[in-house]
Amino acid sequence: MVRPSSKVATVISFLALATIVPQCLWAQQGKGAASGDELLKSIGLTKPAMSRAPDFNLRDANGGASSLSAFRGSLVLLNFWATWCGPCREEMPSMELLSRNFGGQGFVVVAVNQRENAALVNKFMKTHSLNFATPMDTDGRVAASYRVYGIPVTYLIDGNGQAIGMKSGPRDWASAEVVSVFRKLIGESGGGTAGSMELEPAVPLPNVLRAKAAGILVRSQQDPYSEIVGKLERGEELVPLGKVSGAGEFWYMVKTKSGAVGWVRGGEVDEVRIGK
Repeated sequence: MVRPSSKVATVISFLALATIVPQCLWAQQGKGAASGDELLKSIGLTKPAMSRAPDFNLRDANGGASSLSAFRGSLVLLNFWATWCGPCREEMPSMELLSRNFGGQGFVVVAVNQRENAALVNKFMKTHSLNFATPMDTDGRVAASYRVYGIPVTYLIDGNGQAIGMKSGPRDWASAEVVSVFRKLIGESGGGTAGSMELEPAVPLPNVLRAKAAGILVRSQQDPYSEIVGKLERGEELVPLGKVSGAGEFWYMVKTKSGAVGWVRGGEVDEVRIGK
């Protein structure tokens, strides 16, 4: 039998626990949010002024419907760009590498084009071997809803449609630190494990690549049966943009002297590193 005084002590203890436990939970949740903010800050992303990312309904460059809500549940890298924008063009190959590395794991890249026509955008995407979604913001209303006053601008949006990070200006989205942060973010959101193709950001890319033989083909994908976007001469120099490996081989994303962007097998080119 429990005496009255013991009952009082038991009730007080229970009430104390009921107060402490939620405080602990809130502290853990706050700590998680803070750590996420710190991760994003470490790669140059700031906290957006808005919390809820405005939805949109646009047509993509191929005429299909495209909306932000269609990607609910995924981490979205939402970029605002145009083909005439030099900094936009510079960062897009690294966006493609990030997309290929984490695509299918709860991550998507969506590049909202600003006030251009579909034919021009499709030509640009094909020439540079870019495969992410390109909604067409033909009147600039979507950019205005995101308070975009210059490009490129990129937002990071979580699976609940909340804007959690923003970057004004270009970024190397395939750098070692960015890949590391995105791997943590996608892992924490339950996006899955690493895919079959993996970025190799830890080792600096060579300064130049040279074709070992004449007739080496530059492909649109890391696939020997994908579309041919160029053919190389023996000794032709290429600018390396990225490197991925998987299935026992590796490929370089390259830019040719004609300006075409595509992929070549690592075994078909020589690496040239110029010392300081």
